[in-house]
Amino acid sequence: MKRRILILVMIAALPGCGGSPDEQYAVHDTKYRALGAAGVVVEKGTGRCVEDTLTGLIWEAKTDTAGLHNWRHRYSWFNPNETHDELDYRGLEDGGECTDSACDTWNFVIAVNDAGLCGYRDWRMPTRDELYSISDPRKVDAPPTANLEYFPFMQADEYWTGFDYAMQYESAWAWNFVYGHDRVDWKRNPKYVRLVRGRSTDLPDVKE
Repeated sequence: MKRRILILVMIAALPGCGGSPDEQYAVHDTKYRALGAAGVVVEKGTGRCVEDTLTGLIWEAKTDTAGLHNWRHRYSWFNPNETHDELDYRGLEDGGECTDSACDTWNFVIAVNDAGLCGYRDWRMPTRDELYSISDPRKVDAPPTANLEYFPFMQADEYWTGFDYAMQYESAWAWNFVYGHDRVDWKRNPKYVRLVRGRSTDLPDVKE
């Protein structure tokens, strides 16, 4: 089957910001705080988690050491609760490349919550809007499109969201940190994952 790709255009403004694009996105330089294993503020680049003080979301931070949060790990998209009668929307279980958990999105979330990262057990897969909120469009010429002082192991690559693509049961949404946009890909393809916790109503919207 020929691979199908859908690329959507984002709305180019963060909520509550005005002025030039550089001024709008300068918030990426100031809105983060690094959190240590106990959830307290630590020096940037050393945290186990990253708090976005604008949205209120807290993000998993990756490491360069062996273990559950190693940045090299990639996961297939899997959710056993998705419809699987005539069309199997569940994705592929344990189809990635990792250690310390089964290598799919569902089991990775379970493993991180069991470990209680930064003292929390409500970690989940992010939405497109949430990944957009940490994507800095000023850096498209030198990706990844993220603040590397707080996300030092962010890759210039694609990260899974928690949502599949309604038009194609074997596909799900991902966020591309090379160009700063969303994309659809096959659930079986291993991708990076960055978990999030909390809820925010103050998020930029990815254009449908």
